Amino acid sequence: MITNILRNTFLISILVCSLVTGSLGFNAALPRKKLTATSPTKSSLRISPLRTSIVTLHSSTSDEDSIAPPPSGINVLPAWQQQAAFVACFGSLGLSTALLKTPFHAISDVPFIHTYLWHPELLGLIFILAGVSHFFVDEFMDIFPPLGTWGGLWQLPGSAKFHVYWTGVAEAGGGLGLLLSKSVLHSDALFSTFAALLLGLSIAVYPANFYMYTHGAQLPKGVEMDNKSHAGRFVAQIVLCGVLAGMI
Repeated sequence: MITNILRNTFLISILVCSLVTGSLGFNAALPRKKLTATSPTKSSLRISPLRTSIVTLHSSTSDEDSIAPPPSGINVLPAWQQQAAFVACFGSLGLSTALLKTPFHAISDVPFIHTYLWHPELLGLIFILAGVSHFFVDEFMDIFPPLGTWGGLWQLPGSAKFHVYWTGVAEAGGGLGLLLSKSVLHSDALFSTFAALLLGLSIAVYPANFYMYTHGAQLPKGVEMDNKSHAGRFVAQIVLCGVLAGMI
């Protein structure tokens, strides 16, 4: 039994570490392009208005240097189109999560998978690490959307530091609850409760990741993500939410 648990811990840690939103490790594994200083050219002068608009949109955050022109170009679209992109993204995330809930729940009933592969409570370890990282990686504050983002749609009060810290506590606490409720307390009710809380939290913090896609915010600083990387991250978010929904 101990051998199985250790093996499953190793395998699941590798498979799901990329599913935690806002995880520094996930971003580090994605294709990247380092930003380098270049001499002004005619081409760079032509895009200077775009760069200026991006910095202006991000002026309320802690470090403007973390912003780069996003490949998506969504931040320079008319307000209603930015809002439509936001609604479409979260509508897709919610619908996909609902559709994946039943399949992931059914997986746990397959004897072989349940015995040797399916130990979703180990996601708790990943959430604990992700939550703790909120207190040691300052760049998390750079990906918090400022007021008025997405054509005025984003109106969440509170500083970036406040939201980074409380979500860090929630991720670490929820992860600990998920782990202990199954492996120590053996309480299905508590396990489902913590899974539901982490599902809600995973959706609640996703605007930070979407902000990276639409406005070029960077985590880690100085590393750009291309559109394919953002698409892969969105798929990973869908899978994570589907797994958590299946645990409820």
